[in-house]
Amino acid sequence: MAYTYRSDPAVPPFHDSAPLIIFDGHCVLCSTGVQWMLRRDPGGTTRFAAIQDPIPQALYRHYGLDAERFDTFMVLAEGMPYTRWAGTLAAARTMPAPWKWLGVAGRIVPDAIGNRIYDWMQRNRIGWFGAREVCLRPDARHAHRFL
Repeated sequence: MAYTYRSDPAVPPFHDSAPLIIFDGHCVLCSTGVQWMLRRDPGGTTRFAAIQDPIPQALYRHYGLDAERFDTFMVLAEGMPYTRWAGTLAAARTMPAPWKWLGVAGRIVPDAIGNRIYDWMQRNRIGWFGAREVCLRPDARHAHRFL
């Protein structure tokens, strides 16, 4: 059901009219992905939030996900959470063409296969790409796109 978090007193209110991408602010791969999206969609409406912040943590708890373990990023679009492979495709669909088309075309990959690939990348992301000491924070140009 959409927007169930709005009635959860543990989730602070936030502006949710645009898609929200929750990512690991310490993960170099995740942070670089957000920067990549911002460069390719500078006028976009998608918002971003690091899992290390209070609202994303409350959303993860609401959906029964472990914010400390962070084994998936989340795209919250129209009040619905998308994680793992579905989240990857949902993130692509927030972008302008041709990236949006990849999010649509990716649906031909069954979730069972896409989730395995996602889980493999997620398990190895820190070892392969590293971690930041401090969470990614937006510069002044993009601050309005972050919670």
